[in-house]
Amino acid sequence: MIYLQVLIFFLLLVCSDLQISHAFELPVCSNRIINEVTKRVGCTIGDSKCWLSKGGMCTDYIQKMIGQPGKELRLNKKINPEDVKKGDVAFFISRIHYAYVEGVVKDKNGKPVAVNVSEYNYGDCWVDQATMVTDKYKKINKRFDIPLSDVDGGFLRP
Repeated sequence: MIYLQVLIFFLLLVCSDLQISHAFELPVCSNRIINEVTKRVGCTIGDSKCWLSKGGMCTDYIQKMIGQPGKELRLNKKINPEDVKKGDVAFFISRIHYAYVEGVVKDKNGKPVAVNVSEYNYGDCWVDQATMVTDKYKKINKRFDIPLSDVDGGFLRP
């Protein structure tokens, strides 16, 4: 599991010519927020082994939601945006992030135009940037009405 997260991160950095800068543009959290998260989780800044083992990354949430907790994440079926449905996984290359599709927003003709997602670790600031831990580590975050075009890595089906 840990190796998969690290491998995905480096593959994206090395192989992708898409913009991944959005993930690195987040500010560092205030000391108050950093202290709250490190206390809540029990990890310290720089201890990547701890952060990666506590189950608060976006991939951990996907594993939990698709019924594969503790197993290697298997998302090998890419699907077209017009075929997206609840239970699929949205991949955001710009944030190096996965989110679980909770629902699909359709237009008056029944065509998918947006998704509602839930996720871990999609935060507003870095707690530990080297390990990509945000203020929303191991906290369920929900976002609504995300246009399909904003899901820049596409959709995957478990």
